[in-house]
Amino acid sequence: MNYHRDRDYLKNESMFRNIFRKRLNLLKSHLSGIRQGRVLDIGCSNGVFLDLFKGWETWGVEPSGSGETAKKKGHKIIKNYFEKADLPKNYFDLVIMNHTLEHLDNLVEVLRKARSLLKKGGIILIDVPNAGGIGAKLLGKNWPYLLPEEHKHQFTKESLLEVLKDSGFKILDFSSRSGIFEYANPLLELPRKRFLLDLAAIPYSAIATLLNMGDSMSIIGKKTQ
Repeated sequence: MNYHRDRDYLKNESMFRNIFRKRLNLLKSHLSGIRQGRVLDIGCSNGVFLDLFKGWETWGVEPSGSGETAKKKGHKIIKNYFEKADLPKNYFDLVIMNHTLEHLDNLVEVLRKARSLLKKGGIILIDVPNAGGIGAKLLGKNWPYLLPEEHKHQFTKESLLEVLKDSGFKILDFSSRSGIFEYANPLLELPRKRFLLDLAAIPYSAIATLLNMGDSMSIIGKKTQ
C-alpha cells in the first residue's frame, strides 16, 4: 500500500525534521531521566521523527511503503495497521502519534492499546489538527486541515483531553501553534518558497500561538499505573 503523502515526506524530509525537533523539545522535560529509552512512532512514515532519538531503541508502525525507508535507516518497523500490529506490552518509554489519531476509527480502543504498550510512567505524545483553533473557527469549511476525505475525527482541546483521560492517561502538557512557530529553528526554512507565506502570516500565527489556539496542537500524557 502507498499513502499519497509519502512523496511529500521524502521530498521535504529536512522540513519535517525541523517540525519534529519542535515536538522533541516539548518532550525533553518529561523524558529528562531517560537517556537510552524505547520509542514507538505510530504512523512513522519514513522514520524522520525516529531519527532524532539517538541512542534509543526505535520502533515504528507504518502500513505504507514509506516504512521501507525507515527500516533501511535501522529502525524496527512493523508493516501493519496499528490496531492489528503485534507489539510488546509494558515495553516503551514513549509512544508518538503525530497526525495519526485523526485517521483512526475507535479512538479509546486505539489509545488503550497504546497505553498497554507503555511502561508505568511512560509518556505519550499526540499531535493533531486543532479544530478549535482560530484558523478553524474563521475559515470553517475552508480550513485547509479539515480534509474530510482523510480525517475521520476532528479534535478540539476539550475533546482530545477527554478521550485521553477516558483511555487512562494523566495529562501533563498542552500546547498549540501555527505557521513559523511550528519549527524548532524557523531560519532553516529560509530557502523554501512557503517560508514567504509563513512570514506574511506571522501576525495571525503569533496571536494563535500565544492564545494556544493554533492550527495544530500537542498533548503529552502519562501512564500512571
